[in-house]
Amino acid sequence: MIKPVEPSTRSDLVSYPIRDIVVEAKKLERSGTKMLYLNIGDPAPYGFKPPKHIIEAVREALADARYTGYAPSEGDPQLREEIAKYEGVEPQDVFVTSGLSEGIDFLFNALVDPGRNILLPLPSYPLYLTKQRLAYGPLEFYNCDENYEPDLDDMRKKITQYTKAILVINPNNPTGKVYSRKTLEGIVNIAGEYGLPIISDDAYEHIVFTEEYVNLRKIAKDVPLVSGNSLSKNYVYPGARVGYLAFHGDKWDGVKAAVQRLCNQRLSVNWEMQRGYLAALRGGLDHVKEFNKTIRQNLDVLMKRVEETEGLQVVRPGGAFYAFIKVESKKWKNDWAFVRELLKHGVVVVPGSASGPVNGVYFRVVFLPSADIINKAFDIISRVV
Repeated sequence: MIKPVEPSTRSDLVSYPIRDIVVEAKKLERSGTKMLYLNIGDPAPYGFKPPKHIIEAVREALADARYTGYAPSEGDPQLREEIAKYEGVEPQDVFVTSGLSEGIDFLFNALVDPGRNILLPLPSYPLYLTKQRLAYGPLEFYNCDENYEPDLDDMRKKITQYTKAILVINPNNPTGKVYSRKTLEGIVNIAGEYGLPIISDDAYEHIVFTEEYVNLRKIAKDVPLVSGNSLSKNYVYPGARVGYLAFHGDKWDGVKAAVQRLCNQRLSVNWEMQRGYLAALRGGLDHVKEFNKTIRQNLDVLMKRVEETEGLQVVRPGGAFYAFIKVESKKWKNDWAFVRELLKHGVVVVPGSASGPVNGVYFRVVFLPSADIINKAFDIISRVV
């Protein structure tokens, strides 16, 4: 008798609740429950489109036979030059990846041996948790205060001999927090004190509603820094799957060699989409003003609904397009119980524990949908709470 094929034990370490929850939602949808999806940070389903000059560049590349083969493994040379100018590094410091997600994967593979770890913010983007587990290292988090500003004293306490780097996500996913210059300078000083590099996740760099935003590349001084970015959010084109890593400073030679090997083994990133990213960087950011204006209006609606709902509490996001909402009611055993109850009523959100061991019941929502959808969702949420 042929036995069922067993998956690897290692595969049990993989989870991505932002999409895992959709599997449960689709089952209910097939049985007739209509769903309002507030779980994933994809602008396209809500009517947002990439700027026309990016689409046109991709269209031109698709018609050009030069871009039908494998691209250089480390990325299109012109794109690397343009990214290098933007980041203030040399082209050889830049590696183009299949979205920033692949860049995150490459960093863990290049930096983290079993038993070692990257120090993560709490809460954090769920992909980092999965990659840390797959690296067979301990999950270690530095806490944030009640307004989601990193706790620098706690960061110091959490650094050990096994810490390989400090991760900063700014603006933060899932909280939307934009960190103050003072906090960022403090992180740089701590990293310098302990001789650690900083990983700066800049995926939402231009989606900011506050004037205090500061990028770490401007203040890192002599601390080794790697900046990760992509076409997905800042240019409203997540389906393109193009991102990059940019290494700042002269201490990265071994890691860059490792990342080059990782690029080589997966061959290349879609060349036509890389040409789109080149056009994006050359074409400016005029689209961001209108995009930010629209989602800020959506945020105003969301904040009003949270404030009106007894048992919910949220810190107003300063950037990105997520809100991390606390459920203060004691009737819920955990966040999954709350989220699954919402599913039964047709609202899809992400459980807060996807972002780490947060204290309490939280859920993450996007405010990309229209005011009408947000209001419909919160009509349901307010009844369930």
